[in-house]
Amino acid sequence: MKAFLVLVFLAAVGGAYYYWFYRPAHTVLEVCYVLPATLPLMDSPAEVRAQIGELHSGERLQVFSRTRNWAKARTAGGREGWVESKYLLDAETFAGGERLLKQVERVPAQASGSLVTDSALRLSPSRQAGIMGNLAAGEPVEVVGRRVVARPAALSEKPTEAAGEAETPREPERDVWYLVRRKGQAGWLIGRYVSLKVPEEIGAYAQDVNLVAWLVLDRVQDNGARIPQYVLADRNETQDDDFNRIRVLTWWAKRHHYVIAHVESNLNGYFPIVTGISNGVPVFRLRLMDQNGRKLQKVYGLLGTVVRVLGTVDGWESDALPSAPEKPPRGRRDKRQASRSVGRDRMTPSGTRSDWVPSKEPVFAGRG
Repeated sequence: MKAFLVLVFLAAVGGAYYYWFYRPAHTVLEVCYVLPATLPLMDSPAEVRAQIGELHSGERLQVFSRTRNWAKARTAGGREGWVESKYLLDAETFAGGERLLKQVERVPAQASGSLVTDSALRLSPSRQAGIMGNLAAGEPVEVVGRRVVARPAALSEKPTEAAGEAETPREPERDVWYLVRRKGQAGWLIGRYVSLKVPEEIGAYAQDVNLVAWLVLDRVQDNGARIPQYVLADRNETQDDDFNRIRVLTWWAKRHHYVIAHVESNLNGYFPIVTGISNGVPVFRLRLMDQNGRKLQKVYGLLGTVVRVLGTVDGWESDALPSAPEKPPRGRRDKRQASRSVGRDRMTPSGTRSDWVPSKEPVFAGRG
């Protein structure tokens, strides 16, 4: 009987230990992912602690317990230790970030620049959205999208100057957000935190305009150098569209400088601008919205130094080409004939073409 009571006592102690100590320490509370490029794995959250390992960005961790600033976690290899909680990303936000990166990984950069201040990279264009990382001032980013969002009421409200003064209805203040890509990650930043840089060779074309993007169409030879030819986009500050005017710069090899080969204004344009090659001809397409709110794409070809409108395509998602562009004009007569045809072609879509090849040229852009 005495032995039985001892066994019962030991079982009770073991059960209590398991319930109160072992299980809480080994029950997975959540799955998280490492945020920075490297993260020390420590033996304790105490002030005196030692590093026992190093984790890397995107590494999956099982979290067993948390303190105010630390989390006890286990790696995929079974190693346990403590990490600072602020460097962990919850599974839902991590999955959302992976989906966002997949959506934009093939989108050509519309701009490039760097941060002017430390900033949070968010999952969506909202100050309340999940944070996927904290970027430091000076870190380079590529801009692949833009959105204008109403600022939260708490940030937009301003006190009236006098009690009882009638409030004048006004449009809520708004924030411009950039969708950016950097180091295998994508997310949203407040636009004013990003400073865009204009390539030196076309800096003169950024003066007195709000230059928002330019992309390399192709490159031409001049005294052994390969000179890029560009499509540029700028925006009227009073409008919410991503761009309202485009210019095409071609290189005049005889005089060794750029000339404006094409200008088109009064556009309601939206990113991304896409470049490519079709039948050996540099082409680019613009996402536009007409006065009735209809979405369409306008497709252009650069034939030598002449820009020709190839036609339009309904919607923004199609990769169809309106028509195969002709080969670039060679002689002076061919160029004059091509020039006369600019603006006359308004062809309808003829189906998806297999000869559309996205441009592999690097893409740059200018001030936001």
